Amino acid sequence: MTENSSNHEFNLQSTISFISKHKLILISTFFLSAIAIGLLSLLLPNYYKSQVALMPADSNAVSKAVLSQMDNYDVLSYGKEKDAEYLLELLGSGTIISKTVSKFKLDEHYGIKEEQGKAKSDKLNQRLVSNIKAKRTENLGVKLTVWDTDPQYAADIANYMTEQMQILRNDMKRAKMDSIVNALTASRDGLVMEIGRLADSMSRMTKEKKVFNPDMMSDRMSQEMAKQIALGNNAGVKRLEDRLGTIGESGPQIISIREQLKIKIETLKVWDEKLEQVRVDAKSNIPTDFIIDNAYPADLKDKPKRSIIALVGGICCTLIAFFVLILRDKNKALKK
Repeated sequence: MTENSSNHEFNLQSTISFISKHKLILISTFFLSAIAIGLLSLLLPNYYKSQVALMPADSNAVSKAVLSQMDNYDVLSYGKEKDAEYLLELLGSGTIISKTVSKFKLDEHYGIKEEQGKAKSDKLNQRLVSNIKAKRTENLGVKLTVWDTDPQYAADIANYMTEQMQILRNDMKRAKMDSIVNALTASRDGLVMEIGRLADSMSRMTKEKKVFNPDMMSDRMSQEMAKQIALGNNAGVKRLEDRLGTIGESGPQIISIREQLKIKIETLKVWDEKLEQVRVDAKSNIPTDFIIDNAYPADLKDKPKRSIIALVGGICCTLIAFFVLILRDKNKALKK
């Protein structure tokens, strides 16, 4: 136990003495390597950063935002976590990426136009992944960042992708709303035809049987029949009995058709209201998100950080020199 402690103390002391012994070499290695790597980093192109900050909207439906009857609904509220995830999916979709590549000719801009096939696609994807990033912020917003050697190019790409994302989201909404409108319209047309059929059936039956309001007619004829019986008018009583028999036969059918017609008409009112709301949503083109900051050309470069590159490179080279010196001294000791 004592021997191990003494060996550890000896190693620590020998390490400190070793560094002190070779400090000039280590310091020279650090500064020379840092200067050399810093000069080499000047060959790297400057990249400028442009950003667009977005906040997703809670809803892009006019019927919900304006026609809603919910008092606790805030039409200006921001979206939730899922809404931010939707924006990220849209910004990273192949539709927007392909439009951006075609619009700005990024293959030529990145200098990979001479490549062919899969090699060109792989290199282009690598450049896009490193130069275009979209991430969610702590406050459930979305930040799109674009790096490029041309600051104006970076700003234009970021703003264009944001614009295309809004267009794509509205197109998706419109396609969905159009299909809903078509389905609701077809269902409504069927309901209108059913109402027309019931109305024609009730009209035809009332004209044939001369029964327009079975409940009221039955009450009045019952009262009139009681009077005729009291007067002893057997012929009048006979006519009233026949008429009441007709009402009794056709009355329930007329009442049933009338109730069905009433229900169908009430359903049609609700259907028309819902259909109008969907049509408003389908024709609307309201913003799908809040753009907090548009991208603008940066005045100063964002990367590479040449001072950090030089510092890290100097430290790494110094560590390599340190281990080389250790191996050299051990070899000398072994030879002795």
